[in-house]
Amino acid sequence: MTEHMPEVDALRALAHPMRMRILGSLRIDGPATSALLARRLGTDSGQTSHHLRLLNKHGFVEDAPELGRGARGRERWWKASQETTSWPDDPDELGPGSADVIRALNRAARRVWDDVVETYRDQAARGEWSAEWQAAGGFGDTAIRTTPSRLAELRTAMRELIDSYEVEPAPDTETVVVMVQAYPYRPVQ
Repeated sequence: MTEHMPEVDALRALAHPMRMRILGSLRIDGPATSALLARRLGTDSGQTSHHLRLLNKHGFVEDAPELGRGARGRERWWKASQETTSWPDDPDELGPGSADVIRALNRAARRVWDDVVETYRDQAARGEWSAEWQAAGGFGDTAIRTTPSRLAELRTAMRELIDSYEVEPAPDTETVVVMVQAYPYRPVQ
């Protein structure tokens, strides 16, 4: 699997928090049926099936027939078609009508990321994460002065650094979602 930069119509279809959550679950948690995804995401399988069909239509997910179809041939397994999906911040790169789509995508992504953090915080409050994991996780912010080219270099270096911390699965490993945001800031006057 690779990175996917789809066209505007496909991005418009992706600009929904549930579709992003479904795609994320298939990428992180692995292939699933609509019923399994519904349990993972706390929704119903009919709604999940609808979103899966839209994601499939636009090339984000595909059938996983190698996983079987169940005893009665009715189970339909799905998997992500690519490891990542990206879209430009500049609507001029996608053409007419893309500014609204990019804003919708960014809003949906932020909602999904907020859900990931809230889910972790709820799990931690219930004692589902060890003190060691709770001490290791967290967030923060730092303000720097830089140029656009240096900011682009920083983001690339951060991605390389994050990738260097990937380890082979072992008994003490967990999946960790690392969210990186770096935007210019001007105070509102």
